[in-house]
Amino acid sequence: MFYLPNPPSPNDEAHEKADFIEWCAWHDGYCSARAANTMLNQINDNNPDTNNGCDDDSDQTSDDLEDVFLEIERRAKACGGGYPFDLDRVGSVLSHRKDGDSRYIIYRYLLLSTRLNMKNNRNHAGINGTELLEHLGARVMQNYLGGKHVESKVFGTAQQGSFQKKVDDLCASLGEGGGFANKGNGKVHAKDAKLDVFTWAPFSDGNPGKLIIFTQCKTGDNWKEHLGLLKPERIFNPWTKDPGSVILAPMTAFCVAEAVFQPQWIDVASFGGLFLDRCRLVDFAYKIDKDLLDKLTKWTAAAFQNVCRKNIASKKRKR
Repeated sequence: MFYLPNPPSPNDEAHEKADFIEWCAWHDGYCSARAANTMLNQINDNNPDTNNGCDDDSDQTSDDLEDVFLEIERRAKACGGGYPFDLDRVGSVLSHRKDGDSRYIIYRYLLLSTRLNMKNNRNHAGINGTELLEHLGARVMQNYLGGKHVESKVFGTAQQGSFQKKVDDLCASLGEGGGFANKGNGKVHAKDAKLDVFTWAPFSDGNPGKLIIFTQCKTGDNWKEHLGLLKPERIFNPWTKDPGSVILAPMTAFCVAEAVFQPQWIDVASFGGLFLDRCRLVDFAYKIDKDLLDKLTKWTAAAFQNVCRKNIASKKRKR
């Protein structure tokens, strides 16, 4: 785990080092394997846990970089044309694509919203970066289900209003659940009950019994502890008038800004229902509303400049 502008540690995984190389290519226009090898060896030289003063770590770093560039190559395919970099495997050079597919903007947003401390550094250009993922997730889930009837709404913190108002809107939109009810008659402490987005495919008859997906969205890289916590029954049973009217239990989905480490894919994708990481989100992030795309662009540009300023300040302190 590392936060920009700091580099990854020698012990970080290949997907984390791939994020750093993407950042360097974005910042400088390109990043070669040679340059990456130099940077990572400098990290090794300054790390007492990996530097014994005798062995040259460059061979090990070169082996690690092969895995990193394989991860980058995988991402280029997995993003379905939305990857904002060109990889020259002959020379092992990653070049940044500044213009092109609008999904490039979304990939860069997801990269930064993974590698910034989104607890303390989420707001840029007056925009909350974590809430942007909820709006993006709503559109992606709608695109993924496809069809002209599919609808999707934000339920989480990015949606204004009380929990009661959100539940009422949820039930009215789905035509199931009967509206808000406080079964315990106590103070309502719930804010979003882990639900960030709900998506549904209604039939013209308006009858209950339809495909519904409840989605949780997480920026940063500390999301694994949240896997599997979204339980639709924990919303319908205690907080709606008629939970029995929900004929088909909603399936769940989990969206994360991070590009998941492939050796861990089966483990993480086995919890929380349908799993969408950075590449899957980019793959289906087409036809994004202009207002949302503008906010993603502004947040990303401001966050980029913030990291650059921190990097300059850090270099000055080291002199």
